[in-house]
Amino acid sequence: MVIRKMSQLKKRLVIKFVVLISLLSISIIFNQSAAITSEVLPKTEDNFSNQISLLTFSYPINIYSDTDFVTLGLPGNGSIDNPYRIEDYLIQDSVGYGIYISGVSQYFVVQNCVIRNSLLDGILIQNVKFGNGNVSNNICENNGNAGILILQSEGITAENNLCNDNRFGFEVRYSNDCYIFNNTCESNLFSGMYLRHELQGSVYANNSLINNTYFGMDFFLANGSFVYNNTFENNGVRIYEESLEVFLRYELLGNIVNNQKIGYFKNVESLYLTNTEYGQIFLFNCSNVFIENQYFARTLFGIYTYESSNCTFHNNIFDTNLGHGIDVFNSNIIIIDSNTFNNNSNGLNFYNSPNMTISNNVFYSDGLVIENADVEMLATYIVENNTVNDKPLGFFFNDHNIVLSGAVQYGEIIVINSSNIEIHNQAINDTQIGILFAFSNSCSIFSSVLTNVLTSIIVFESNNITISDNRIEDNIDGIIAVYVSSLEINNNIISYNLDDGMEISYCDKVSIDNNICEFNAWGLNLRYSENVNVSSSIFQRSTFLNLFAYYTSDMIIYNTTCAFAEWGIYFAFVNDVYVYESKMLNNNVDGVFMINGLRVDFYSNNISYNFFGIKAKISDYCTFTYNTFRENLEYGISLDPRCDHNLVHHNYFINNQLNDVTGIKSQGWDDGYNNTWYDVYLQEGNWWSNIESYAYRIGGYGYSVDIFPLNPKEPVTPTPKPTTTKTDFLFKIPILFTSSMMVILRIRKRLKK
Repeated sequence: MVIRKMSQLKKRLVIKFVVLISLLSISIIFNQSAAITSEVLPKTEDNFSNQISLLTFSYPINIYSDTDFVTLGLPGNGSIDNPYRIEDYLIQDSVGYGIYISGVSQYFVVQNCVIRNSLLDGILIQNVKFGNGNVSNNICENNGNAGILILQSEGITAENNLCNDNRFGFEVRYSNDCYIFNNTCESNLFSGMYLRHELQGSVYANNSLINNTYFGMDFFLANGSFVYNNTFENNGVRIYEESLEVFLRYELLGNIVNNQKIGYFKNVESLYLTNTEYGQIFLFNCSNVFIENQYFARTLFGIYTYESSNCTFHNNIFDTNLGHGIDVFNSNIIIIDSNTFNNNSNGLNFYNSPNMTISNNVFYSDGLVIENADVEMLATYIVENNTVNDKPLGFFFNDHNIVLSGAVQYGEIIVINSSNIEIHNQAINDTQIGILFAFSNSCSIFSSVLTNVLTSIIVFESNNITISDNRIEDNIDGIIAVYVSSLEINNNIISYNLDDGMEISYCDKVSIDNNICEFNAWGLNLRYSENVNVSSSIFQRSTFLNLFAYYTSDMIIYNTTCAFAEWGIYFAFVNDVYVYESKMLNNNVDGVFMINGLRVDFYSNNISYNFFGIKAKISDYCTFTYNTFRENLEYGISLDPRCDHNLVHHNYFINNQLNDVTGIKSQGWDDGYNNTWYDVYLQEGNWWSNIESYAYRIGGYGYSVDIFPLNPKEPVTPTPKPTTTKTDFLFKIPILFTSSMMVILRIRKRLKK
């Protein structure tokens, strides 16, 4: 069970990879059309129609206007009876598109071509109107995005194409009245057909969607379409729209999934389905529906109901579906009784739906998820006699002073609007949610093991929660806390989670102490939180970030290690942060990266063996004192433009700039304004391993100089600062402004000598 507000905060690993791939693609420029060569390859049989008998090798073909058809010597004259023809070509290993056609008004056909291994799309049709384009009998495989992409066009026909092993088989966007039929999309990474944004009047008929990883057809804000006589194997149909009115614009008839019917029911009153004939069922604005004895397997979801009421789903089997077994959305009075859910990505999911009865169901390797429900809505639920992995599903609503010890082992625990609930010595695995606290107070989880769970622990809108001495491993997410005040996470081992070890969002008064958090994608993910204390913990070997803080304030990081990731610590839009006596070591990019930091104090840390030690952007009034920067590949500290009024002194810079064979390159960089690299009062700066004179020039366009380097003497041993206060830099600003002019004059005099 989870609350939908949290889903807007998640950035799943798949999305991160997509962003990185998109950025890479944008950086590649490809606008050179190539003439077609005449090299003839051996005969190649078409996989499904034997229409291709001889292929001609070609470089990528780019058509930007009607004249390009003529320039490239393509047959045809652009009329409806004799269209320009791009045909019988083999195009492979393009760094952009295989075939690109945009902004033409003449008739054309792309047919009998094989396009393989393009970095982006195999075939892209863009900004083509009036039904002038036809794409038929092509093979598009192993392309980086879509096999065939149709964008901002009208009336395009695509038929008899084979699209396999692409990211998407087809992708259609902002294109009306298209005809997509008799195509085969197989084994694509995400969707067989990704159909999104304003596709009114389009028809998808007689297509085969086979073994695509997530979706056979995925309609996303398509605003209505006609879907006829398609065949799905081991995937199904998803439709995402934002209102009932739009759902009713779709028409699905004659479609088959795994040799069973796909039922799309609209505005139906009194529907009774009792024999095993449906593999996927949609209900929109339906009432008095009874569905039993159905077998829903290896599709996207079994039953999807939207704005329906008085429905009963009884004695059905939901097996190995890629999404939910049952998804209930904005519906009322739904009875889910005596069903079996086995190994679905999500077993049973409710969204904003009151008056639910969930009873006598059996869950194996999945469970119960409830989204976007408040206390008043949850009070209308009846949840009883359900099991998860042959253990009871614990549902506790408005309960108090209960101890759930290991004497009774639960398969999933849901605690809502309760207080003083103590959970310990539980072993929970292979379900959707391990333990959930929502709208609860003074509850604790300790000495439990949670493994192979979608999200092991969720805390939502609760107070005074303790999570201690648990082992949380091999899940998608470890701990998620949203809108929690007074949260303690202590002495846990959190490792090998596919996404976040810990995600803390919109929380206040958070203590994270003595945890080991390793081999997660993100170690600690802090967002929009304040009064956070991270101490004596180890964050290491994360795929991306060990410790990430975004719009977080009043934070202390003490005696914490962040090592062996891309970034040790990543700060974005943080203020009043104190990092001291911690280690940021062996990170591939930065020991610390900071953007939009304000009053961030780094004191007595070891920041070594990274690419950059600390890299700061747009960060002001920060202090960097008594730290050790050793053998970072680039600068120990780099202050980029718009880093102003920062103070750097009593740091130990040892052999940074490892690629500097001369040994004279500056170990610091400053492109900011009015940053000071020494203590004005003590007239002491930093220790530099490669100093050659009495003043040390800092690289960059800030033209900063450490005029009081500590060499040859060692840095002064720092006096420990109290953990409850942070360095206040503001009181030094007037003195720095008045002193800086005197210091500059002194520097100039020294440098002239």
